[in-house]
Amino acid sequence: MTDEPKVKGLAFRSVYGSLGKLRGERLQKLSLDEMSEPVRDGMRYGSIVSTGWYPIAWYKDLFQAIRRASGEGRELIHQIGRQCTRDDMSGIYKVLAALISPSALFSLGQRVFSTYYSVGRVQVIQSRRGFTHARWSGCYGFDESMWTEVIGSCEQLLELGGASHVRLRIIAGGGDYADGLELTAHWS
Repeated sequence: MTDEPKVKGLAFRSVYGSLGKLRGERLQKLSLDEMSEPVRDGMRYGSIVSTGWYPIAWYKDLFQAIRRASGEGRELIHQIGRQCTRDDMSGIYKVLAALISPSALFSLGQRVFSTYYSVGRVQVIQSRRGFTHARWSGCYGFDESMWTEVIGSCEQLLELGGASHVRLRIIAGGGDYADGLELTAHWS
């Protein structure tokens, strides 16, 4: 693996599938037309495989294409992050998620992060009933869309663990060219 940040192919497939669930096959096809050639061909012909690693620039291109094709902004990407997590946590994982606290489930999410991204780490700084404070660092190459997907995923993960009325607050980072994010979550 080179030094260039990479994203697991499963993430590409999950985002594209979530787009279809949320906005339909028509928008999926329109977004394909907006993608750069390597990403478009990889998605269309199945050469982006779940177990492979691909340049982070391709992942950002996927989100940019979705935003161009849909005419929507961050809210759609946030919804995609939530849908990806719902899909990832289906079946037996959903049952297990209901058995542990939202804080514990969120802490487990930090381990999952490294299975999708070749760079970065997540640290839960503080966690107690109804509150978590986390920091992502070393996430070189991330942009606003990627962070928005991460935030949507975190929100959904907490809800799957039984949290309600989740309120997330960005303390620092989380935008274009930011290699980190600091986030707090409150819930009841």
